[in-house]
Amino acid sequence: MRLMKALIETPVARQGMLIGEALRICVDKDVPGIPFAADSGRIIGRFSVRNVFLHYSIPSDMIKGAHLIGHEAFHLDLSSDHYEEVFRRAIDNTILDDAACLASTAQITKAMALMEKFNSSYLFVIDEGEYRGVVTRLGLTRVLLDEQG
Repeated sequence: MRLMKALIETPVARQGMLIGEALRICVDKDVPGIPFAADSGRIIGRFSVRNVFLHYSIPSDMIKGAHLIGHEAFHLDLSSDHYEEVFRRAIDNTILDDAACLASTAQITKAMALMEKFNSSYLFVIDEGEYRGVVTRLGLTRVLLDEQG
């Protein structure tokens, strides 16, 4: 049950939710993503902060040449109007199909291994089909450090 000490309860994302609303949940709860649930409540994917910005705000050419861009390349910055428009869109086209999950009885080592396998810094905790919350790599690290006194 050590895993549960790191649990962060969040709402789930649903079809039609606005990107800005989902981002606000992630920021307020300090998590990099939240699960996406079907109308039945079953988790069928995930909303990811990283994926939203990758999809809407970072051109692939900029990623390839990121190391070449100067720190004061102000002409490359996107306007607040751009973000306002993005945040008013529905999340439906940004949902990732993969969602790394584990049970609340899992050990922290398994959680860390799954995060590596899925190249993720967070997992969803689901017990018998019921979503419980998110655990993050930093949250698990906090539990381990707290146990050391």
